[in-house]
Amino acid sequence: MDVVLNRLAGRSPVAESRLAEVRGDVDWAFGASTLGEIEKRLRHLDTPWAAAALGALESASPQSLEITHALLARGRQRTLRECLDAELALTRTTIHTPDFLEGVRAALVDKDRTPTWQRASLGGRTLPS
Repeated sequence: MDVVLNRLAGRSPVAESRLAEVRGDVDWAFGASTLGEIEKRLRHLDTPWAAAALGALESASPQSLEITHALLARGRQRTLRECLDAELALTRTTIHTPDFLEGVRAALVDKDRTPTWQRASLGGRTLPS
């Protein structure tokens, strides 16, 4: 089995992929503990990949970024069931927020793809524990 796997491992296209080229930068930048630190690290890298990643983050809903970052961080200590329960609870409240409604407007209603985010967090609400 090892002989076959080793022979196949040498042909993996992943080793020469674009992701493999920037893997160290991805790990370093997104290994930061806060969104602000992730942004700082991406700016520090000053590479085309980092600029594209930063652009993607800047165009996303700040609320969604906060939620996703928190869920990922908390998910490290949770079971799959606990993660799914937290996502469901959060979805039930998030769909009523201005940023969610704005995202739906920009993507599905007007289809202008130019959302105007509130740049506010959860409006005083906290993430479910």
